[in-house]
Amino acid sequence: MSVTDGPFAEAKEQMGGFILVDAVDLTEAIQIAAGIPLARHGTIEVRPIYQIPV
Repeated sequence: MSVTDGPFAEAKEQMGGFILVDAVDLTEAIQIAAGIPLARHGTIEVRPIYQIPV
């Protein structure tokens, strides 16, 4: 038997929200994320949401 708190995220996972940035590439996106003040105290996840064909 196992007990879980349900399929819900913990409060600490819900508090941050998200920031959408327009970057040329992943390197620039990481540099932008590193400048976010909360990055010093927590975790910033960087991932593409749409790649624009050139």
